[in-house]
Amino acid sequence: MQRYARDQGSTSAPNLADLLPYVDFADAFQILNGSASSLDRGEAEFLRENTRHLQKLIPVRNRVAHTRPLEFDDLPTVLDVAKKFSIAPEIDTPKLDQTLSQLERDPSFVLGLEIRFPDVAPEASGRHNLPIPDFDETGFIGRKSVIRSLIKTIRGPYPVISLVGDGGIGKTSLALKAAYEILDSHDSPFDAVVWTTAKNSLLTASEIKRIQGAVKDSLGMLRVAAEELGGKVASADPMQEVLEYMQHFKVLLILDNLETVLDAKLREFLRELPNGSKVLITSRIGIGALENPIRIEPLEKSEAISLLRALAKIRNVAALLDASPQALDRIVERTSAHPLYIKWFVSVVQSGRRPEDALNSGLLLDYCMSNVYGYISETGKLVLRSMQTLNGAHNQAELAYLNELDVKQLQTAILELITTNFVLMRTSSAGNAVVTEYELSEFAQDYLEKHHPVGDDEQRWLREMNAGLFAYGEQISLNAKSNRYDEKSLDVRDAKDFSVAAKLLDSLSLIYRGEHGTALQVISDAQELAPDYHECYRLEAMARAASHNLHGANTAYEKALELNSSSSTLNWFYARFLIREFGQPQEGLRYLQKAVALDPASTVLKLEIAKVHHQLANSEAAREACVALLRIPETPLEIKSRALEIYVKSATLSAGKMYGVGDYGGCLELLEYLQETLGGLQGVAADNLVRDRISYGMSLARGVRIKTADKYLARSATMINIALSQWLGVGFNEAVDRSYGSVKAMQAERGFGFLRPTDGGPDIFFHATDFRPTEEFSLVREGSELSYKKTTKDGKIRAVEVWLVER
Repeated sequence: MQRYARDQGSTSAPNLADLLPYVDFADAFQILNGSASSLDRGEAEFLRENTRHLQKLIPVRNRVAHTRPLEFDDLPTVLDVAKKFSIAPEIDTPKLDQTLSQLERDPSFVLGLEIRFPDVAPEASGRHNLPIPDFDETGFIGRKSVIRSLIKTIRGPYPVISLVGDGGIGKTSLALKAAYEILDSHDSPFDAVVWTTAKNSLLTASEIKRIQGAVKDSLGMLRVAAEELGGKVASADPMQEVLEYMQHFKVLLILDNLETVLDAKLREFLRELPNGSKVLITSRIGIGALENPIRIEPLEKSEAISLLRALAKIRNVAALLDASPQALDRIVERTSAHPLYIKWFVSVVQSGRRPEDALNSGLLLDYCMSNVYGYISETGKLVLRSMQTLNGAHNQAELAYLNELDVKQLQTAILELITTNFVLMRTSSAGNAVVTEYELSEFAQDYLEKHHPVGDDEQRWLREMNAGLFAYGEQISLNAKSNRYDEKSLDVRDAKDFSVAAKLLDSLSLIYRGEHGTALQVISDAQELAPDYHECYRLEAMARAASHNLHGANTAYEKALELNSSSSTLNWFYARFLIREFGQPQEGLRYLQKAVALDPASTVLKLEIAKVHHQLANSEAAREACVALLRIPETPLEIKSRALEIYVKSATLSAGKMYGVGDYGGCLELLEYLQETLGGLQGVAADNLVRDRISYGMSLARGVRIKTADKYLARSATMINIALSQWLGVGFNEAVDRSYGSVKAMQAERGFGFLRPTDGGPDIFFHATDFRPTEEFSLVREGSELSYKKTTKDGKIRAVEVWLVER
């Protein structure tokens, strides 16, 4: 029930069908086993015989659901069970069959998927900021003894522990796996685990190329740690700030890729570590006497063979699947059991080369790279050249734009580059979303620079493309900042959204032209390129609403909010949809109030709240919201004018209702407050409709003065009438040449109706052509409030110059 309420945002009582998706995976098949008598006999028998296979999936499912490092046999385990279930005659598995078929036909489709488990609670971010483990088709392999030793060392007396080894040998993966295991243990000795990195994705054998924004020294690294521990507050001395946190709380601080920032300041920091807190370092070089180093060696032979077999099975490399144990031994020895070398070797054989050809090369890695590069498609090489030229990590949207590729072409190329180990896939958290980016591996960068440098003309073209995109994106971002609550504005998180934002603006133009189907196709492509970007789903909602698919639009808005519930603009757009199109103004008001909580300075949001209160007949709340806006000096005049319109409308309508039931005191109280509010305004323009409603208030005051026998009320009515007439600039006794009434009957198809005057008398005829503006006649309903002038035609009174005061 708690999971359902958290996921659906609803407190309504769900039925059994609603709750079943939120049951633990393990509980689900045990419940079915316990209810075997209610199942088809074949299904029950199948389930009983295959429970052991389902149990194998539990830890895999949990690692995926909780974004923990995978084990090397996770993927083959899942594939084996999936294929077994798919061909079983006892059960019907259409979705599983479809997925397996699509994997066989187009493995790249997985790059556009969003992984979501509705029964998993979001992890409390306050305890750690560990990165989501990088995807690796083989998962984490072997080294169980190393992991046990590392965890024991971290729990031991040593304040500083380091993992030292060659690049690509697995130091970061080991540190991350140990950190997650400590974090998930029931007796974790740490209050918080903080991860910082000086990772430089372009660190090569020949030189260091820093990406923009990379940490450049130990103070930079400690400043990141200080922000993770205490929030983004500027600190003059981040080292002392981190030490203070580590003094008061038991913190495991992980410094990844430390070799790029070794300096005297760091050594001073490590010497002053307080008891209880620890520092775990990964580095290619040791830092001396301050650390307890653990040297990371290549894999054990059995582990390396397991990795080789797993890769061969996953990639269906027949030449290796059929290899003898002796041949596998020889391959492992020639690759020195280095995990990265083994992956490159499998890539070479997968490209069609004979295993012995690869092994006979003295420069195995370079030879592997050369052969694999020849195997890469021209589209893949195109993507590689753009990543060589524009250093750093890129998302799919950027790569598609720079290489002028469609979604399917790009995803096929990316999968190819990941499979050949030229490109690494990185994932990270951004709010409620998981962001995926791609970057060249260190060895690939070095190899490409030596053997396949990008030509000057192509480099120039790519940089110009990137600069043009950046300039356009900056303009999109500036437009959004100047008018963030305009539906044409896009909420751009950072420069990596620029390319997909440009695509979404194209879809917006299509929506305005009424080409909704084409717009949805463009938006669908954008969603595949950037499935974590909430604006993709807001624009989908706009397109579906424009094509009158309101339930589809609502689903798209809900998806957008799942990704970024803390966006005030997104809450605003969804609120307006609920209020204006989906027929749920009360629910819309709730989202408006959330938007104001996120952006308390916005007068646009506060004005909309006033409108909705008025729509819901929360008259007092509507007037309070308007008066608050009118009294804030910084409120723009345009907003004040609209707030004045709502306020005057609400005050005079409420006063009129009180007048109608004989509550003259209540009527005058509202009019007196109206008079005081108007008296405090300066420079706020009142349009004709506002003046008309104030005139209506004057007529109510005159009516009270005539009808009441209470001298105090009569005197108050006179004073109110004087004040309102002065504000309007009309004489006290000057008759207001307009009358008021409500619609009694409508003949909309014939273009006329009858109204009942507020001050009594016979019903009065009105015609559609007498409305100002004429199109507002279509909005009139029985009970609508109207303002009008009287005229006589053929001896009968009729209404002309009719204004719709209230629907």
